[in-house]
Amino acid sequence: MQRPSQKEVSLQAFLRDYDSYARDVRGLSAATREIHDRTIRRFCAFRFRNGRIVWSAVRFTDVVSFLAAEFERLRNRDTQRVWLASLRSILRYLAEAGAVPVGWDMALPRTATRRHANLPRHLSREQVQALFAICRGKQPRALRDRAVLLLLLRLGLRTGEVENLTWEDIDWQEGTVRIHSPKTRRERVLPLPHDVGKALVAYLRTFDKCPALIFESVRTTTASGRRHIRIKDVVRSLFRRAGIVGRSAHSLRHTVATEMVNHGASFKDVADLLGHRWLSTTLIYAKLDMKSLRKVALPWPGGAR
Repeated sequence: MQRPSQKEVSLQAFLRDYDSYARDVRGLSAATREIHDRTIRRFCAFRFRNGRIVWSAVRFTDVVSFLAAEFERLRNRDTQRVWLASLRSILRYLAEAGAVPVGWDMALPRTATRRHANLPRHLSREQVQALFAICRGKQPRALRDRAVLLLLLRLGLRTGEVENLTWEDIDWQEGTVRIHSPKTRRERVLPLPHDVGKALVAYLRTFDKCPALIFESVRTTTASGRRHIRIKDVVRSLFRRAGIVGRSAHSLRHTVATEMVNHGASFKDVADLLGHRWLSTTLIYAKLDMKSLRKVALPWPGGAR
């Protein structure tokens, strides 16, 4: 590994070394590493305008100026928080290499956020019906989109988990599917609902031979050599065709959890299905459990309603 503190380094070499660190040492997912990649590229374009990257020349005021410019561009607080976490990780890496002083990551400003302050943005029943309506038909694309939609809306999978699914992950006799999470690096086995299995079989019949990945593409190749369809792009297309705006693929997970909580499922059940490492992550859905909230609501003084 080329130490970034010693001399001028190329952008591509630094990106390669940092990505290895983020993957092997920090255990960050591919999606998170993509964000860090963009952060490094934007900072280098901001600080090293001549293209010569010498990390020992960076001053803390450079980092602050970069953040001020980025926060002016990124007004959303959640996006600012993600950007800050990315920059802190990069500064820790540089500090370990001796390129910048230790402690810069902790000196960065923090955005004012309240954990779980907002309700999770789930889809309405009408929006879900609109999504399934545009997946009707026997064309390969319609069969693929319906299979993707059912995996997301019945099992609450992350898009990365759907991308990693192989046909070997499905146990047809036991009626289960093994989920590999690129985010948590953990596995879990979930029951395979009948309608999901039926949709997967219909999609499989569109192939001349069974591919390794369930959703395989001849165009998109990952670093591991696997060719997969970007599920986020599939969902984005579905939302656009269904006329749904202001929602991301993650809102499908929120929809699954919201439906479970409102139909009496425990938060442990929701956490197990979604693959949450900590139960506290699942407690955001407590605000949607209206039946339980009514039980603990205090009466209005004087008996007024």
